[in-house]
Amino acid sequence: MAKMRISPELKKLIEKYRCVKDTEGMSPAKVYKLVGENENLYLKMTDSRYKGTTYDVEREKDMMLWLEGKLPVPKVLHFERHDGWSNLLMSEANGVLCSEEYEDEQSPEKIIELYAECIRLFHSIDISDCPYTNSLDSRLAELDYLLNNDLADVDCENWEEDTPFKDPRELYDFLKTEKPEEELVFSHGDLGDSNIFVKDGKVSGFIDLGRSGRADKWYDIAFCVRSIREDIGEEQYVELFFDLLGIKPDWEKIKYYILLDELF
Repeated sequence: MAKMRISPELKKLIEKYRCVKDTEGMSPAKVYKLVGENENLYLKMTDSRYKGTTYDVEREKDMMLWLEGKLPVPKVLHFERHDGWSNLLMSEANGVLCSEEYEDEQSPEKIIELYAECIRLFHSIDISDCPYTNSLDSRLAELDYLLNNDLADVDCENWEEDTPFKDPRELYDFLKTEKPEEELVFSHGDLGDSNIFVKDGKVSGFIDLGRSGRADKWYDIAFCVRSIREDIGEEQYVELFFDLLGIKPDWEKIKYYILLDELF
């Protein structure tokens, strides 16, 4: 904890907690689980290079405050900018991670039901006063900044096998040229079973909300389709997902948003 760039005020808030670094996430943020005698907290930190991007924890803080009473999200306990870092202290989410509660092979139908429940919850939220818009124009502008500053995920080895592009700039040019029309709703922005908490068989919490805000309704749906195919692997469950949503898939948009995420 001594190496953390945090203020004396924040240090005092967490001094009685045991600090455990989280190594699971793939974002550039530093995340620490703070284990206490009666409760656990989380500290999430990003450096100044990411200020104003969807990785910036100040943005996540703003969205968590806005989502209070709309979705089950962690409570913001403290936020600061200190010594070149943005630091967000929050409560622990309620429930158990979906990825830990349900095995993909053993409970595929339940996972599909939870994904559909999430999408319905998101689309029911009034976004008229939502503080952030993650339209394609804003996401592509962010991506251009990340690419120009060597902050984007440019490891092509991690791309989907059917991604038909040779390098990040070629993919970026395609994304900019082929932008689809958008139907804005509330979007989580990084929806998957590692960001959903469950309790008593129902969705009980969401984490990693830095990319949440107004976005095309197919954005989160595309992430669900990708997760179903990668984690469960049977197309019948993709069909079940759309049956539960009561809509027909827009495959062009789904493909586009999966490609967009290759560089984040």
